[in-house]
Amino acid sequence: MGLKMSVQERLSSVRKVCHSRDTQEKSESEPKKGVPASWKLSAQQQAFIDLFAEPDHKKQ
Repeated sequence: MGLKMSVQERLSSVRKVCHSRDTQEKSESEPKKGVPASWKLSAQQQAFIDLFAEPDHKKQ
């Protein structure tokens, strides 16, 4: 019974790993979403949001 319990415990901790290549294909085919038209943003706020929409954005 001890062996069976350890096997069940091990199987319950298995998780699916998401790789960046799994989500890249999906995100490239989907249209980019902006902010809702009802939002009134200043030029500075819009520029800040646009920084994160750029594909070459790198975290520092």
